[in-house]
Amino acid sequence: MKKIIACIAAIIIVGGTALGVFIYKNSDKTEEVTAAKQVVVSRGNVTAGITESAAVSVESLEQTFDLSLTSTSVSASVESSGGGSGFSGASPAGMSMGGMGGSGGSSKSRSGSSSMGSTSVSTKSEASSVELVVDKVLVTEGQTVNKGDTLMTITQESIDSARALLTKAVQDAELALKQAQIEESETKLSARYEYDTRIAEGKNAQKVYNAALDEIAQNIASLKSQISDLNTQIASSTDDKQTSQLKTQLESLKSQLSSAEGSRSADELAAKQTYEETVMYYENAQDLYNVAVSGVGSSSEDAQEAVDTAKADLEAFEEYIKDGSILSEYSGTVTGVGYKSGDTLSRDTAVASFADAESITVTVNVTEDDIAAVNIGDNVDISFLAYPDQVFEGYVSEIGSSSSSGKSSTVSYPVTVVITTVPEKILSGMTANVTFISKKVKDVLCVSNKAVITEGADSYVLRQNSDGTEEKIRVNVGFSNGKIAEIDGVSEGDTLLIKGKV
Repeated sequence: MKKIIACIAAIIIVGGTALGVFIYKNSDKTEEVTAAKQVVVSRGNVTAGITESAAVSVESLEQTFDLSLTSTSVSASVESSGGGSGFSGASPAGMSMGGMGGSGGSSKSRSGSSSMGSTSVSTKSEASSVELVVDKVLVTEGQTVNKGDTLMTITQESIDSARALLTKAVQDAELALKQAQIEESETKLSARYEYDTRIAEGKNAQKVYNAALDEIAQNIASLKSQISDLNTQIASSTDDKQTSQLKTQLESLKSQLSSAEGSRSADELAAKQTYEETVMYYENAQDLYNVAVSGVGSSSEDAQEAVDTAKADLEAFEEYIKDGSILSEYSGTVTGVGYKSGDTLSRDTAVASFADAESITVTVNVTEDDIAAVNIGDNVDISFLAYPDQVFEGYVSEIGSSSSSGKSSTVSYPVTVVITTVPEKILSGMTANVTFISKKVKDVLCVSNKAVITEGADSYVLRQNSDGTEEKIRVNVGFSNGKIAEIDGVSEGDTLLIKGKV
């Protein structure tokens, strides 16, 4: 642990050229001579505090290719299933009873075919791959970039191809939406027609049923009347041939009458069943209508969603690709590039990785006798072994509560510092010296303490003039951290001499 440190190392050693260092040695003795070293008066900060060292931690950021580039062709189709609500798919479109004469006197019930049931419009999609090909890569590992800088360019051919596919996806989705809307409209019209038909038939069901029973009875009565007329004609006939023909007709009518009387119960039952079926559909017409149109609207909603998605994909593509370039989403040092010229962009491979300029930290251990002077939010000075002549800034973000002890049994606590100003290139593992500031004077003239000569209560420096002569200058010394001192009485850029015996 170093108790005192200079904020700006450059202040200490700038212009450190040795002057007149001579050692003469013969076989018997070594001659001591005076040596001089040049230092330059600089303007900067003088800082005192506690300094600890540790390795830098840099979070890695990845820029991924997360653009949706799947072109989806959408189409709509109608699907119907009859019946609905557990009822038969056949509903009475009419209730006409069978006729007389050539029908043999049998009566029949007839039910018309119905399209009522569950009808829906489904959408089907078919995806096709869209690819973007790298033209040129414009960054390399270790390069520092800002958010918005161009990382790589994309071939115009692949851009045009992707745009065409995504545009077609929008057109297909819009066409499918129109188709779904038309089909759903037709479904509603058909369902409404069936509903109106069932209501009308239900209201007329009793009359149709009564008419069917009357038709059965009238058919039998008519057959009996015809038989009676033929018997009368046969009794009065004197022509054998005519009589024979009348008897043939009589037998035919008797056969029809027998058949009509024999099927009367069945025909009346069929008429009643048709009546009851018609009433049933009448009473449930609203439920059947609701079933028929229950799916109407969902398909057009799905199709509209497909339109919105396709448009959003196209807009995102245009925004992402802009003028044919992929721009950096972060500021920081490039630590890796995932592609080279001719490669196809993929979600599986990051475009580039970065050392996050906003997430660079260093965690140092501070001993228990110093930890009381460290507080969260305190500003710190940071220097790096890789950049010895520069000082950067940071602040304390966390002080650990758990302690640790080394071989010397000295208890220390982890203190995490966020580095807010960083060199152009910063990598994980670099050694950083963190100074917890106890006092700092800013923007003052300063020089190495070794350049200051104290004589009683006065302080002097040796200034070297441009002609090489030396001049003793009286100065005022301000704050000193033990290595660098604030000084007044000289000018910035003056060359001072530090002399000593060698």
